[in-house]
Amino acid sequence: MPTASPRPLSEGERTLISVTAAAVGVLGLVGFVISFATVMDAAKPTFGPLAFMLPLGVDLGIAVFSALDIVLARLDMRVRWLRFIPWTLTAATVYLNIAAYANAPNGPDWFAVVAHAILPGLWVVAVEIGTHAIRKRADLASPSRRLDSIRVSRWLLSPLPTFALWRRMVLWEVRSYPDALHRERERILTKTDLQDRYGRLWQFKATRRERALYKLGELAPAGAQTAQLPPPSPVRPPLTAAPARKPSPRRPRERKSTRPAVAPPEVDDLMPLGWQIAADHETRGITLTRDRLRDAVRRTGRSISTDRAGALLARLRTETRPAAREAA
Repeated sequence: MPTASPRPLSEGERTLISVTAAAVGVLGLVGFVISFATVMDAAKPTFGPLAFMLPLGVDLGIAVFSALDIVLARLDMRVRWLRFIPWTLTAATVYLNIAAYANAPNGPDWFAVVAHAILPGLWVVAVEIGTHAIRKRADLASPSRRLDSIRVSRWLLSPLPTFALWRRMVLWEVRSYPDALHRERERILTKTDLQDRYGRLWQFKATRRERALYKLGELAPAGAQTAQLPPPSPVRPPLTAAPARKPSPRRPRERKSTRPAVAPPEVDDLMPLGWQIAADHETRGITLTRDRLRDAVRRTGRSISTDRAGALLARLRTETRPAAREAA
């Protein structure tokens, strides 16, 4: 399939998730009940008759902001700093629970300190795990919004080239890591072709169009099916200033093409996959362009150049789908 999507949950998995969520709720309730009396007693000298409102408000705030973080993660609208609010409230609850036992006259009661700190900590860990799972499932449902991460081993073995690769992924919105590696390979081969043609000072000797196409990643290497570099000549004639001529009013100037005339590439083998990608984009209401078609084909493991993707898109727009022809 051209796009990845999360696997639908079975009935047993839904039941297991419901049971796990209920268990996490019971865990939070147990921690609230245990810490309620301790925090209320610690707050009586300050709050008086309203001391019970402090543990109630703190524990309710932990539950509310944890649930809000999960809901926003499910809607793919998560606020990164929101997770620190339940962490801060949990740290306050732990401190209020262990303050009396940690500052006891006879020394800290470590059993009481650990016993009162472990339940709020377990609640935060359970909420973070649930939020992480929901966020990952939301990323699978919308892969086009997610930027693939680069392996840590590559950062360690080659930090500077990896940073350059990550920078190009961010600047040019290349979400797929395999696609970025494929483009990096084509870029290195194209740079080698330019160096073979123009020498070490290729950045100054190459034409402006070739330099622009190289920066945009649209200049194919010499071994590609639709190479855009002209064949190298053994001797480059020196540049001479041409005499100025008045353009003829009868025959306007024709702009010379810098690309050699090539026949349209054959895309018969990619037509079935092209129909699938076109149908998928039409279902999602996304306009199919040449770059989107090329990226979708490359995500399936097939190799395709930019020019070939343009030829495939032209045939998809001009020809009738096989299902439509049979119905006719």
